Amino acid sequence: MPHRPLRARLAGLAAAAVAAPLLAALPASTASAATVTVPRAYFGLHQATLAKGVQPGLPVGSARLWDVGGRWNEVSPARGTWNFTALDTAVNTANRYGASPLVVLGATPAWASSKATSQDVYGLGAAAMPRSVTYWREYVTEVAQRYKGRVRAYQIWNEPNLSTFWTGTVAQMVQLTREARTIIKRVDPTATVVSPGFSLRNPSDQAYFRTFLQAGGARYSDVIGLHPYPAPTAGPEGSLALINTAKAAMATSRVSKPIWNTEINYGAQLNNAGAPRTYNDANAASYVARTLLLNAANGVSRVYWYAWDTKGYMGIDLSRNGQPTRAAESYRIVEQWMLNNQLQGCTTDRARTYTCVLRFRDGSYGKVMWNPSRTIRVRTTASTTGIQFINGRTLTFKGARNQTVIASPVLIRSTRL
Repeated sequence: MPHRPLRARLAGLAAAAVAAPLLAALPASTASAATVTVPRAYFGLHQATLAKGVQPGLPVGSARLWDVGGRWNEVSPARGTWNFTALDTAVNTANRYGASPLVVLGATPAWASSKATSQDVYGLGAAAMPRSVTYWREYVTEVAQRYKGRVRAYQIWNEPNLSTFWTGTVAQMVQLTREARTIIKRVDPTATVVSPGFSLRNPSDQAYFRTFLQAGGARYSDVIGLHPYPAPTAGPEGSLALINTAKAAMATSRVSKPIWNTEINYGAQLNNAGAPRTYNDANAASYVARTLLLNAANGVSRVYWYAWDTKGYMGIDLSRNGQPTRAAESYRIVEQWMLNNQLQGCTTDRARTYTCVLRFRDGSYGKVMWNPSRTIRVRTTASTTGIQFINGRTLTFKGARNQTVIASPVLIRSTRL
């Protein structure tokens, strides 16, 4: 996702899809992964100001370093000339605060580009295949050697299935992925290689992803990177439908690898239709909470929210004027619910009420419930000890009571299920 004018971003998000089919794709009972203990690394973030030494705005365990001044065409103004000042600062800042950095490789410099005069979003020729693979090898080698021991994960390119970011062929992207993996593993065998971050919104995006898998591209990655931005009205449940589509494609190609959601936000319009859809504070907070819960419950190992400092490029802002929004507070609270605790899956019923089960380290339980479509009433059990909302409000009591459930998740705590 570029930190650029929205028009350029939306040009790559033009779609024939609409929200309704995404929602219709959800079954009455959403399949959920096996019980998982949620690690700190699961909670990821993009933040451009890491390159200025600014502390992450949330206590995250991962940071994707995109839009930090670290692209290939930013660090290499000429062959053999390097300027890693911004990327060094971003890497060091992320590590200082325990947010494991994910460096994204890509954006061809004009001097190395096979289409040096192409007016691409990230600069002349940035979306094109390098004129020589040797240039790519030199770049990846320089990065891998420089950050060995400081960076444990590298991603190969950003959204190559959007012409905004890549105009080469699938075969060429597979080639770049293979070459990068060979170099990175030679320099640091313990490093994690993440596939290109694939957009999933459009049928054409999904077709490209399938072709990449069929061409053997996943063979050269330890992790599959996905960008499940849904249609503007689809929400977290629509995003989950896109993830499940990608998982089905992986199964068809017999690819069994971890999935990282390396970009997520909501509201980008279809067909370059203008400014993103925006959300009131309550809905924005709800979307963040539901995203974190549903991704973990459905086998996604990391989620990187785009971004702490988007400044209106997407529909949900985590900060305004440097201050956290209610969406950021929701992120913080749900992280507290999940961190180092067991998430035992999420289900839905016919009324589209979602229930995610948590087992806490002290042996107690929690049910996180919401319904994106309607207001319902549920009866808590006799073992209930209280409830907490994503705005931080907490009620402590013992025993059964009636509780309203809406689109905003509520945690019902109890001594047993």
